[in-house]
Amino acid sequence: MILTKRYLREISESRSFGFSFNSQQQVLNENSQIYKVKNKYDLFISHSYLDKDLVYSLVELFNKSGYSVYVDWMVDNQLDRSQVNKKTSELLRMRMSSSRGLAYVVTSNSSQSKWCPWELGYEDGKTNGRCTILPVLEYSESSFRGQEYLGLYPYLEYAQITGSTKYDFWINDSDNSENYIILSKWLDGYEPCRHKA
Repeated sequence: MILTKRYLREISESRSFGFSFNSQQQVLNENSQIYKVKNKYDLFISHSYLDKDLVYSLVELFNKSGYSVYVDWMVDNQLDRSQVNKKTSELLRMRMSSSRGLAYVVTSNSSQSKWCPWELGYEDGKTNGRCTILPVLEYSESSFRGQEYLGLYPYLEYAQITGSTKYDFWINDSDNSENYIILSKWLDGYEPCRHKA
């Protein structure tokens, strides 16, 4: 399924992310523990700060699936995202280099971000840069239509693993819905492949 704001808000409400520092800290601690084991971030989460309320829920889902993610204001809270400057760009480059890939969170706020397009372009320009789009729709009935250049990248869905109660993230080929692969394999360098519907 493509994630929706409603689904992420339900997670946020059930975990009290909006008003419980302890719940927020627990997610940060879980993410930090996964990072310490791997000594690398699986994904750099490129997003609009206006979607901050949804990001805790996204981090929670990634952590439950065993992925460590970098979120700038969670890890490097000294950054001033409102200012485009050399110091911030150097730190973000370093964090992207220490991540296995980048997930570009697409919401109605993404196009207003000063940093998201730059982060996607930087990661895409790296040798073996792994970039994926993570659409977050307003409603489940909505369809994903991002800016034209976003169609160049595979996109993420969150779905149950067949024969299991566990959920994971799946990379989908933007040109052919029969081509997909689990996120962990894609981060290892494998490409989406054909599966019969």
